[in-house]
Amino acid sequence: MVSVKIILDNRSKKRDGSFPLTLRVIHNRKFFQLPLGYSIQEKDWDEVGQKVKPSCKLIENINRVNSILTKEKQHALEVVTKLQDEGQLETLSLKELKTYISKKQTDLMVLDYCEEVIEQLQEANKIGNSEVYKTMRNSIRTFTKEKDFPIKQLNYAWLKKYESWYLGKGNTLNGLSVNLRTLRALFNRAIKEKKISKEYYPFDEYSIKKEQTRKRAIPASDLELIKCFEPKTKQQQKAKEYFVLSYYLMGASFIDLAYLKVENIINGRIEYKRKKTGRLHSIMVTSSLLKILNPYLEGKQKDDFILNIIKSDEPKTQYKQVKKALKQYNKYLEEIAKECGISFNITSYVSRHSYATIAKYKGVPTAVISEALGHSSEEVTQVYLSSFDKTVMDKYHSMIIDEE
Repeated sequence: MVSVKIILDNRSKKRDGSFPLTLRVIHNRKFFQLPLGYSIQEKDWDEVGQKVKPSCKLIENINRVNSILTKEKQHALEVVTKLQDEGQLETLSLKELKTYISKKQTDLMVLDYCEEVIEQLQEANKIGNSEVYKTMRNSIRTFTKEKDFPIKQLNYAWLKKYESWYLGKGNTLNGLSVNLRTLRALFNRAIKEKKISKEYYPFDEYSIKKEQTRKRAIPASDLELIKCFEPKTKQQQKAKEYFVLSYYLMGASFIDLAYLKVENIINGRIEYKRKKTGRLHSIMVTSSLLKILNPYLEGKQKDDFILNIIKSDEPKTQYKQVKKALKQYNKYLEEIAKECGISFNITSYVSRHSYATIAKYKGVPTAVISEALGHSSEEVTQVYLSSFDKTVMDKYHSMIIDEE
């Protein structure tokens, strides 16, 4: 139940002895107040009638002010009624209801809304995703010279101007693609939250371009060189183990490796959800995989991280630790590649891409590879593909990593 009332806020006394008039809205036993721009003496306020008394000397046109106060209250009640009719009222937070009533929903500001989404992602411990939104926000903030603007202005012309500006700064087309896809996700979120009408959606007309990236896979012969490589330092040893682990885990990303816990090993399988897509992966623990994992598992409890990359309980710190470890990992992978005589630029992504490429050369169906990698961008494939039985996945997986 929502209560709307105009009150004299006697908590905020001004120097002249007057108090501000505010619109108080109570929702789910909590309340917020919106200032109405007028202050009067306590003796000049009709609390029952919720209007300024004729005796007030601080306001010249009392009838006009009372009319404005009535309209403000009426507007709030109309918003509440509409939200109730649409079935949204009970699910709204106090902050969201305040946004609707204060009329900000008609002029949703891009940078302000982006900041709100970033905060929500951080609260949900989706730190990586929040960083992507931060990058997009910072780019747009630079483009607009720190000026915020209504989301309704995100039309085809604006997108083309941003595109020209971004690429004119020497940035890559793929960098532009990431920012615009993030901006598109922001717009779609605003539509779902009914903060903007779908009629303003600009991405039906504007096509987000993407550059074909250079292949990031090595042949099976180079993979064998890395498997057989004898590390000279502890850092090289870790880099080699991370790389091979990723390969044995169907091309698992580094961030997913870092967050693996002992409890993810269930009945001879490693089961985890991808950080990027939330999709569940279930991979059999082969003898080759177990050989690498065993030293990491010694003396650990179920809730411990397997690879010792993450040492904090705080999500933001965990993310920083993973990013730092990834930088070191790529550095020592480069060393290993040089010592193996591999001219290709080896990074953490190479293991994932190599798994897919080697699978393709061994005749593994594309649909199986897609299922193994858990591609979130393969929606069209997944529409008519049901998940493969684990025994089928195990068969192909064993064949790819040459496990008997």
